[in-house]
Amino acid sequence: MASNNNELMNCEARIDKVFVYGTLMKDFQYYKIYLEGRIKHITPGRTYGLLYHLPEGYPALLPGNEIIEGEVMEPVDEDLLKALDMLEDYDESSSNNLYVREMRTITTEDGQEVNCWIYIFADERYAKENGIYVPNGNWRKFMERRE
Repeated sequence: MASNNNELMNCEARIDKVFVYGTLMKDFQYYKIYLEGRIKHITPGRTYGLLYHLPEGYPALLPGNEIIEGEVMEPVDEDLLKALDMLEDYDESSSNNLYVREMRTITTEDGQEVNCWIYIFADERYAKENGIYVPNGNWRKFMERRE
């Protein structure tokens, strides 16, 4: 079993991409603070889930089968990942997180599949009861319509 854990840790250590679908996308508030000047590539991509816009002003990704549009940011080093974990209120040693970070295979606009970190909202009930459902899975378009 130990070798499987080592293989998983080695796989996780090699993931240098994060898939973002909200305030970390280019031209949004947290992109400028956390990612601008630190990443070299932004690639449009998609995953699956359900997307809600929360009253706090940011989106929540929940498990689901709808297409969610976003951006693959790379490279993301360990220091940047720790900063993003803090932003997303994620602590791997805690069970009380706002978001949970997991590895997911993302499909880029040219059809490639890449392993990325992604933040999934931890409180599905809160998001569904208080959030606004984003029917097209594209938070950028949702926000543009709200302006």
